[in-house]
Amino acid sequence: MPSAITRFVECAILRHTVKTYMGSVFVKSFTAEMGRLLRHRRENRQAPTLGARELEVMKILWRGDVLSAQDVLQAISDSSLSLSTMQSTLERLYRKGLVAREKTGRYYLYRAAISRNAVITQLLGEIADQVGDGDMAPMISGFMSFIDQETSEPLSSEMRDAIQRLPSERDD
Repeated sequence: MPSAITRFVECAILRHTVKTYMGSVFVKSFTAEMGRLLRHRRENRQAPTLGARELEVMKILWRGDVLSAQDVLQAISDSSLSLSTMQSTLERLYRKGLVAREKTGRYYLYRAAISRNAVITQLLGEIADQVGDGDMAPMISGFMSFIDQETSEPLSSEMRDAIQRLPSERDD
């Protein structure tokens, strides 16, 4: 079963299809359900605050590898960083609960403890609360406008397949 955020993104990307349903029972029930799910998740955890370096490190760890601080340092784009700076960054991420670590000999091996999808879900929930007062309709509308502005390519076959899997008014 796809996650709520996956369904949200699929729906938002498919703007021309969703526009057809604006004001329909499907959109109203979908936005209500999204609001309920995001509120539930927000009660459990706030989105982490990440600096630019921390975000870059998380992107490296989200690739799925288990890495030492030296490995992360080699993968990062800023070649002026020292190993101790990288170790401090990883320590901050560990204290925030974003990475897990395991002692191996004299150093730690790190892996992402929270998925990229979970962080995005938390951030979207906070945006919905702060900007839309918890109402999902402006979030979906804004996301569809963003997609319209950012993409000029036709939908991929994966997206067309996703449209077919979305519930329609007839499924209610």
